Amino acid sequence: MQDTRTAGLTQQEVAARVAAGQVNTLPPRSGRTVAQIVRDNVFTRINAILAVLLVIVLATGSWINAAFGLLIIANSAIGIIQELRAKRTLDALAVVGEAQPLVRRAEGTRRLPRDEVVLDDLIELAPGDQVVVDGEVLEADYLEVDESLLTGEADPEPKQAGDPVMSGSFAVAGSGLYRATKVGADAYAAQLAAEASRFTLVHSELQSGINRILRFITWLLIPVGLATIVVQLTLTDMPWRRAVLAMAGALVPMVPEGLVLITSMAFALG
Repeated sequence: MQDTRTAGLTQQEVAARVAAGQVNTLPPRSGRTVAQIVRDNVFTRINAILAVLLVIVLATGSWINAAFGLLIIANSAIGIIQELRAKRTLDALAVVGEAQPLVRRAEGTRRLPRDEVVLDDLIELAPGDQVVVDGEVLEADYLEVDESLLTGEADPEPKQAGDPVMSGSFAVAGSGLYRATKVGADAYAAQLAAEASRFTLVHSELQSGINRILRFITWLLIPVGLATIVVQLTLTDMPWRRAVLAMAGALVPMVPEGLVLITSMAFALG
């Protein structure tokens, strides 16, 4: 019988682990799709208010007075561009590179792509090699591992047989052999990258205040708009087109679109 502890996995054992999903396949880097980013930045409260006023003004045929509708494009574009840049950065975030580890199996030792490593694979380490999966050291010959990328510790850590090694670290001296104990999303580096790239909404007092103002203005615009157009139609005998434009002229300044635009630009620059 061959000692699989040092000889490596057979083809049948590798196939069984692949079938069980025990492969070093990394999860997607970020959860936000381009469609979600576009939707969340276009369908906002401020854009909804401006869009309704824009439709009302365009119904009168006055294109010049509808120029404020460009703010919808500006607000949406700023948010979309900055989130797409953040998504590109998060998608490129990788603690583990594309290095091909030297994997020892029953049929021989050869370099394999990182995502072909399976659970319990035996991986050899030499100076400069990156630890691509979490594992347990089986053999160590003056092995030292640099874990600064994970822990911030600048000094290399000496490793002996039985010690754990974490994905994302590097062998800087000696040589060794370790067995893969955690692969794919279970590996430490994958969890670290997933945590760093997870989408979360950051609480901002400024944004919260603006949202409260917009909620109040949303309900205030309806009675003010109705009162304005009734006065224009009944007391001044103004044509309906001019009455609608007068109503829009009274309502648009109530919307703090300049404040929202400046805030979005400040966040984008920040």
